[in-house]
Amino acid sequence: MDAYLEIAVVILRSEKRPLSPRAILAEAYRRGVVPPHLHGKTQHKTLQARVSEDIIIRREHSAFFRTAPGRFFLREFLTNRNLPEEFRRPVPTRRRVRELLRGPALSVDVSVLKKVAKENKTIKPQKIYALLKAERYRYDDPRDKNTNSVFIRSFVCVRRGPSILTYRLGRYRDDRDTFMSKRSIGFSTLAHIDEHTLFNLGDFGIVESGMRATKLDLDIPAIENIKASLSYFIWSPKAFGAADLLAVISFECPDWFEPTKRRLALNELAWLDFDTPVNDVEDFDPWSKTVLLAHYKASTGFNGKSGSKSSVPG
Repeated sequence: MDAYLEIAVVILRSEKRPLSPRAILAEAYRRGVVPPHLHGKTQHKTLQARVSEDIIIRREHSAFFRTAPGRFFLREFLTNRNLPEEFRRPVPTRRRVRELLRGPALSVDVSVLKKVAKENKTIKPQKIYALLKAERYRYDDPRDKNTNSVFIRSFVCVRRGPSILTYRLGRYRDDRDTFMSKRSIGFSTLAHIDEHTLFNLGDFGIVESGMRATKLDLDIPAIENIKASLSYFIWSPKAFGAADLLAVISFECPDWFEPTKRRLALNELAWLDFDTPVNDVEDFDPWSKTVLLAHYKASTGFNGKSGSKSSVPG
């Protein structure tokens, strides 16, 4: 279990009353039950986000429920008649629509990136990680257009063997004209500043943030042994502007998962054979097109033009 969730369980079980995230952490520090590796000025926000997400994803299987906005209690006490009724009355939880922009996001300067990355070529994760670990990164506002920052964006491809999940973009997704009504093969999110914790020092929270967003978009409950890994980075400024460096993540979805409903603005969900070049690559959004062509070129030499092949990159 997540360390923040463990803290919440310990304190709420001991207090036997609903508490706010601030109160939970204050009591946890007073009792000395906060692990030394947890740190930060906004820990209460992280705790609230983790508990809220657990409630949304796991529903009745979550250890928690809300008694009021911003106040949490343990589901194990729902039938405890020794406690006041208002402690045992859950408030309805609306399914969360994730925020696409929520503060500073992980980025590198374009001049730094150009030293290790070639346009439209896959980049080994170790090269970008080396930049980050050498502190050649910063957290900038994605809305600031007057910047030389290239933002690192998790791009999760949901896989089932040789197949990849695709969907038609709607207004919930990126609002750039080149993305609207296009088909996509990935679920994307920026790696925000609060995603970088001591639990994911190796990749700055890139994989975790991508998986968190993907599970919310597809309404996938929390599951164990998630098979997700960062395959490579790719930068294609001519395709989608210099502001995005895609971290392409492969997620092998659980066997029981089948996308049969329209969720948010994710329309026309369907499985695509990832190893067979699509008939019309122009039907896909710029990010998906870039990833598809890189994959086809690496595996078959196909370069997106009918009947043509190119050399496989080393």
